[in-house]
Amino acid sequence: MLGKQWSSLLQLIQQVSAVISILINCFLIPLILKKSPKQLGAYKWLMIYISVFEILYSILDVIVAPEHFSHGPTFLVIVGTKDKLFGPDGLTVLNSIYWGCFGASMAIFDVHFVYRWLAVSENPLLQTFSGWTIWIWFSVPLWYGLTWVFTGYFLSASTESKSEFIRDSIKEIFQLEFDEYIYLGPYLYQRMEDGSLHVHLPSLLGLGIITITIVSSIIIVVVFGYLCYNRISRLVATTSASAKFQKLQKQLFYALVIQTLIPFVLMHMPGAIMVAFVFLNIDLGIYSAVLSMTIAIYPAIDPIPTLVIVENYRKTTLKMFGCYKRTMPSSIITITGESSKI
Repeated sequence: MLGKQWSSLLQLIQQVSAVISILINCFLIPLILKKSPKQLGAYKWLMIYISVFEILYSILDVIVAPEHFSHGPTFLVIVGTKDKLFGPDGLTVLNSIYWGCFGASMAIFDVHFVYRWLAVSENPLLQTFSGWTIWIWFSVPLWYGLTWVFTGYFLSASTESKSEFIRDSIKEIFQLEFDEYIYLGPYLYQRMEDGSLHVHLPSLLGLGIITITIVSSIIIVVVFGYLCYNRISRLVATTSASAKFQKLQKQLFYALVIQTLIPFVLMHMPGAIMVAFVFLNIDLGIYSAVLSMTIAIYPAIDPIPTLVIVENYRKTTLKMFGCYKRTMPSSIITITGESSKI
């Protein structure tokens, strides 16, 4: 019954996280529109873009209630069909869209960090985040997402050999009959009766696409995160400006660290580990659900640093709850109206 217990825990986490994500992001969007420093620039629209995406992602997560499952040379995103608003075909489409949202989230991190570097380095390309050209940047996650939708729906669709391979394991662990769930996922290879290995080329291609997008996203985040850190460090070391300016630059670095760790810990690393274990033929079983949980938690946690870091939002929030004090503790990270380059 361990699989059932994991499923119940996962559904609870998905539902609670969705409620928290929707509440916080719906609270944050008006703050961004009305209380953002004028110098915030295009970053305001990037934050709104991310908040809207996280709301939609949370809603989809509750509707689909996906469970990740790793079994030898395959990993699956399983969706139960009981008590669902949609039939198997509709759930398969929604499952592929869920894949697309994960892929799009990778690109959102990338755009975020590219923008942060362009801003802190005062690169002329920062102007591309103004006017109609900002939509080109906003379309990048869409293309990533469509690539993952294609990978899930076509390259990782259910097959007879794959269903036969995972049928008994899913029944044993989750107590689900074959007609009680749908799934998408790559099946890298199959061991034939004569001992030879038959490689499934569509799955290999799909897994290759998944690997490339995850690894490239990690590289972009790490590289541009380091470039931001390096730029901020040089500004602090060489500037002749006031101590207040130097303190602000350090605070921007702390904000960068926080905003790096959240997606890296909750999205990049679990996804990378899942893919690596498929290549290594290591069976994670029901513990693959950890990835489902971290994905569900991400939209609920990600907007919180923005509420804490941006001074205007923090002060407005504290005033609304009657907790605002004129003298703020020095331990709280502050970004003032001067911080146009965040």
